[in-house]
Amino acid sequence: MFDFIKEIHRKSLIRDLKAAPREKKIANIDQVRTIGVICELGDEQHWNIMHHFAKVMENQGKEVHIIALLEKDQELGFVITHQQTYLVRSKADTNFWGLPSGESVRDFLARSYDLLIDTIGGGNFFALYTALRAEASLKVVYATQEEDPSDVFDLIIKGDGEMDIKDYFNNVIEYLSMIQK
Repeated sequence: MFDFIKEIHRKSLIRDLKAAPREKKIANIDQVRTIGVICELGDEQHWNIMHHFAKVMENQGKEVHIIALLEKDQELGFVITHQQTYLVRSKADTNFWGLPSGESVRDFLARSYDLLIDTIGGGNFFALYTALRAEASLKVVYATQEEDPSDVFDLIIKGDGEMDIKDYFNNVIEYLSMIQK
């Protein structure tokens, strides 16, 4: 019964967040200065791709912040060396309603981003809530042909199946490179 009530509360919150006005701005990747990335912390190979993307962008003078969700009792078998990474544990860092809370979430959401990249998508509540709460000029997500997240995201990269994270980052950079400066 509590799960049903929590779900109604979550849907109401998401509806209210979607209705909030925001200023959208699409810019060339060269003009982007701050990037936020929402991800689930998978295996070490997945993290290495995320870390490589962050380092490449930082080498170009951009500031990259990553908020990473650790599911339930997930243990890390590798070291996270990126200083601007905020870890959110699904049990410890969520409140009664299942809303992400805690210092990591507050720190990530306190920043303003030129570009916000969601690598989770698929209606994941953590990713959706974080994307809606984050102040960002451009919000990007990967979606399958059946999904339509256009009420939250400004740029949707469509695909046929499961997302390849490396190709996804390359597509984001390629599409934003095409925008006139």
